Amino acid sequence: MLEHLITHDHDLRMVPTDRNELTTSVGRLHEELRALPDGTDPARARLLTRWIGIGHLCLGHHEEACTFLRQSLDLATETGNTRAVVATGLNLADAHRYAGGVRTADALYRSALDTARTRHPELLDFALQHTGKHLMERGDLAQARTHLQEALRLRIAKGDSELIESTQAALDRVELLLDRP
Repeated sequence: MLEHLITHDHDLRMVPTDRNELTTSVGRLHEELRALPDGTDPARARLLTRWIGIGHLCLGHHEEACTFLRQSLDLATETGNTRAVVATGLNLADAHRYAGGVRTADALYRSALDTARTRHPELLDFALQHTGKHLMERGDLAQARTHLQEALRLRIAKGDSELIESTQAALDRVELLLDRP
């Protein structure tokens, strides 16, 4: 939905490729969400609130990101969509991490990682990647390396070069930090 407007900065955090265009696109998603008629499939509201939250996260609006991502996570939970619970839980964890809420982020990452391991192994590489970046930022470099190495093995098995590059960049960053005196 907004992927084409999002990249990663030197700290490997999501940021807009075009701030004005992302702001406009998030505004359009807000309008679509407000216009949803009663009785609409909750999956549409879940999807919209998730992407609005991700857009706010990239724009640096952490409180708004947490609000919309929490709504999306609640909808995913209510409808029993555990794949969406994992994905949105990771996004909400990122929002708390970006806002400095380390404890809340940690709990959300662990929950998403546990659910991915037990119920959705196809999402495990994503959960490991997000958790690894969280661990790196909080200074737990050995655990970050372990998580990212596992993510890299899974991504190599998937054969997705973009995902492999993303994980390798995170691993390179961890190795750089480990090599610093």
